[in-house]
Amino acid sequence: GITITLKSVKAGGSGIKVNLGMFIRAGQINENQILEATFNGKRVCIFPGRFQPFHNGHIAALRKASEVLGAPVIPIQILSKTDKSPFPDALLEKMGKAVSKEFPFISDYFLYPSNLKTVVPQMVKYLREKGYESIGMGAGSDRMKSYEPQIKYLNSEKSDVPVSEPFRLEMVDERAVGGPSGTKVREAIQNDDEDTFNKMTPKSLHPFYKELKKYIS
Repeated sequence: GITITLKSVKAGGSGIKVNLGMFIRAGQINENQILEATFNGKRVCIFPGRFQPFHNGHIAALRKASEVLGAPVIPIQILSKTDKSPFPDALLEKMGKAVSKEFPFISDYFLYPSNLKTVVPQMVKYLREKGYESIGMGAGSDRMKSYEPQIKYLNSEKSDVPVSEPFRLEMVDERAVGGPSGTKVREAIQNDDEDTFNKMTPKSLHPFYKELKKYIS
């Protein structure tokens, strides 16, 4: 069964661990009270991605995720050490925080820890520890099939990460033909084409151009 830790509000201390099922069967607590106590974080939706770096296509998808799911969005930066991911973690984090401050529909930004599994239930659990309750997720059309089984598990009774309401998955692909892409942005940096870089990226990233150029040969 599930174990919870009880602590005295006044006394503090390490608390005592009790079996939650025993409390429910004894009528001392019910499931609605548990949900109210557990899921009290700010309601958000999530959008995982590599964001190498953020471009206007990402911003459009993040905006749509927030609109469709009815909650602020949090981009979760997934680390990937490939030729398409040339920028160091510290720089990625600075850019992510800058982008989150520029747009009101972006609630926060997190560089996802490399020691955690890149699966949706773990992301929900991670954000819950940060004070956010994830109620849904936006994804591009190319990611939907890989995420659907994870969402199904998250909403099932088998899930080890309970959710406060059915977790939604929405396709929010806003890619325009000839529009910006991570590859095009990196090519603009490589070609020392700052004007094109600025046209394809949000204003909050423009001050990072020279620093980004250090990592593109």
